[in-house]
Amino acid sequence: MSLLHNDRLDCRSYASARRAACAIGGSAVTLPATKQRGDIRAKARARKTSAKDEAMDGELSKALETFHRPMPSDSMLQFTVTEDGYKKIVEERDSCNRKYRVWYDGYSFTVTIICCPSDLHNMAAVTVVDSLVAEAVRVLRTAGISDDVISRIKKPGNETSASRSRTRSYREPDGAVLFEDRTSPRIHRIVLEVGFSQNYIPLQRATMWWIEEKISPVAILLCLTERHKSSGATRRVFRSEEDMDAEMEKYIEAFDRQQRQGNHALGPLVYDGYSWFGTLQQAFFETWRRTDTGMVKNGPLYLVNDGLDVSVATPLDLGDFTLGDIVPSNAGIGDVMRSSALNFVRPQTYIQVLSDAIFRTALNRVAETFEVEEHP
Repeated sequence: MSLLHNDRLDCRSYASARRAACAIGGSAVTLPATKQRGDIRAKARARKTSAKDEAMDGELSKALETFHRPMPSDSMLQFTVTEDGYKKIVEERDSCNRKYRVWYDGYSFTVTIICCPSDLHNMAAVTVVDSLVAEAVRVLRTAGISDDVISRIKKPGNETSASRSRTRSYREPDGAVLFEDRTSPRIHRIVLEVGFSQNYIPLQRATMWWIEEKISPVAILLCLTERHKSSGATRRVFRSEEDMDAEMEKYIEAFDRQQRQGNHALGPLVYDGYSWFGTLQQAFFETWRRTDTGMVKNGPLYLVNDGLDVSVATPLDLGDFTLGDIVPSNAGIGDVMRSSALNFVRPQTYIQVLSDAIFRTALNRVAETFEVEEHP
């Protein structure tokens, strides 16, 4: 005898239906179609969730291994992990004292690890933030503003942002200027993102993120693009540290000569026919700021365009920066003072820093291919 419908027998679960069937001698139990489909979906969801959790655990293990093996400069890795997984990754990075940047997108469960940002990336970020803060301090001191206000301007370096309420995403800026408020934690006033040979659209989105999430009212993007770098460098093994150092000295002399005498301040830097740094094709700023009606973009404002130094045309205040971008209205310095322009851009200094960073980036790429032979 089969149990076909609820009007034949009140079956509240698959288990109760089987027990009822057995009691009256039946052997087959057929649940209502909707109940069967519901059970199938539930089991499928359980299998899918279990498989997803296992996959995420595997991704987390791979992400944690990143901090225990050498990685090329500026390489970018992505893994799918939970928010708790992201926090474990940050803890592992900090315990290993790695200078990697870690971002987390809570919407897609994607963690992005940027390994050892190059000297070009790091030096550019530090120089821009330092010059911005130095100019703000100069303007305040010239006007006789007290050290109490000046001391509240901070340069935190890389710092995890507050979680985004909607999707719990986290980002670390390349640089930032904060102002310490008396009644609340330090707040981002200006955030800097630096991209080195990265896709422009994600860089732009990363910069806009700080504005959209109301973490900072102003964000700066410095976009650097390299062209014509060789790839596939051969690894070289030396018998001793002395042999390796002697060979490295040849590269140092060659790169220095090319930059100083060969008009290659922005690259390329070549040795034995291999281009260890191509050409710095572009270096430009964009600024984004929050307004009452949304967001306003200014730029691009070029330092380098098509491989040429065009920094003489770069506006010293990037078009519209004022002291009020750093010092908020409740700091008590007055609106007139806050409207003072911040002429913080130092074109020739920036070009020199970029040139020095290109030199160091090329040498680091050489060093990544060198190793000393192990002796028993």
